[in-house]
Amino acid sequence: MENAADALQMAAAVLIFVLALTIAINSFGQVRQVSQLIIGYNDREYDYTYVEDNGNTERIVGLESIVPSIYKAYRENYKIVFDDTTYAYIGDDGLFQKRKEGTLSDYEPIYEIDLEKQTIGTDEQKELFLMAILYGSNLNKINGVNFSEVQENFKRNSGIILNSKGLYDIIKENNYKFKESIGLYYQEEASGDDDTTSTPGLPTDDDTSSVPEANLTLKRVITYTIQF
Repeated sequence: MENAADALQMAAAVLIFVLALTIAINSFGQVRQVSQLIIGYNDREYDYTYVEDNGNTERIVGLESIVPSIYKAYRENYKIVFDDTTYAYIGDDGLFQKRKEGTLSDYEPIYEIDLEKQTIGTDEQKELFLMAILYGSNLNKINGVNFSEVQENFKRNSGIILNSKGLYDIIKENNYKFKESIGLYYQEEASGDDDTTSTPGLPTDDDTSSVPEANLTLKRVITYTIQF
């Protein structure tokens, strides 16, 4: 009788273990599905924008594609470049102006967004920086932020002059279209100034060929060239 009771207890324990294991597996499966769903929404732009059947990495785009790409500049480690060397469609002040190193009042126009090089600060400041580039003084209407104060803070703290007229209005008013070109490179390949290595950008004693690929940081570069 005692053996039968022990057997029943063991059977009950096994059933409880199997039930708990089933619940755990089911929970992990649901978490995986939710994660994939979130990633799918977050990367939806990749699915229908950047991947084409013919393998081409160029397309003609407008504001509807440029604005999301700019927001991804700091969220997904993008570099955004506006090729403005020929037509000066953005203007002489660039996307913004940056104080030249070693000077106090000498600024140069910048036509790219690369937050790896443009040290801004917190994520909140980075997002504010991108919004200011896009909307300029209209930032007041969009989120109630005083653009003049933002402009003054960036000039004082980061040596950056933000333009009053944002990129959004420049493109919209002129109905500009752009050729979007996409490229990839490893940040480590462009991190230095030494050109004597087999991999430019690395110190002489280093080379990306000796660095495991898992330790390299892949960066996406999107270049916009005006189309008339």
